[in-house]
Amino acid sequence: MKSYLGFEDIPVYNFYKIAETSDMRWFYKKFRTNRDIQISEKENIALTLRYKEVYKKRVEYTNDLKTQEYYRKLGEVSDLETKLFRLTSGFNALIVIKLSNPLFSQYVEYYKEDEGYDYKKEIKTKEERLKYLSWLQSKIKGFNTKVKVKKANYSDVLKPKEVTEENSKFDVIKEKILLQESLGGINIDIYKCPLIEWCAMIMRAEEKSKDAKKQIEKIKQKR
Repeated sequence: MKSYLGFEDIPVYNFYKIAETSDMRWFYKKFRTNRDIQISEKENIALTLRYKEVYKKRVEYTNDLKTQEYYRKLGEVSDLETKLFRLTSGFNALIVIKLSNPLFSQYVEYYKEDEGYDYKKEIKTKEERLKYLSWLQSKIKGFNTKVKVKKANYSDVLKPKEVTEENSKFDVIKEKILLQESLGGINIDIYKCPLIEWCAMIMRAEEKSKDAKKQIEKIKQKR
């Protein structure tokens, strides 16, 4: 089955159908007329990665700073949450390991070398082991607080918008009509128009809108 390769050739209609339905079969050229097409789990994963790459290129091409900022902050929070998961998972394992078990010293070394928590004291007795665990637990709690603060600071960007009937779907037909009007009545076939061309037309429409506003301001100033 022939499929669209990416940002340069996938029709704008197919792109937004994937966004709306998460059905990666929209990458296949005949899926709009043949919904019986089936794909394997492996194919679905590969196409999902392809879609993410298309989305990334779209953001870069249009210089969508708002979306770029969203993904930057999302990446920061994701990295912190991943580290927190490692810390807490390791700690839950460590608290049941006896001091005499070689794994205990391996975990201590892991927290020192990989996570940056250097206790700087030798741990040779049960009492010292308990002190170390208490110290490490306080460090992990502190990191957990850091994650919560970061998420709170980014909540204005990362908090999901309330889903309503109006914003749950992207009306590509309506957008096509508005874009056609803003570009002088040209005809856009959303079933064939590549996403890259669609983005270019949106950027051109935005430029025309800015130019029109400038002209209006000039007229106002001459009054």
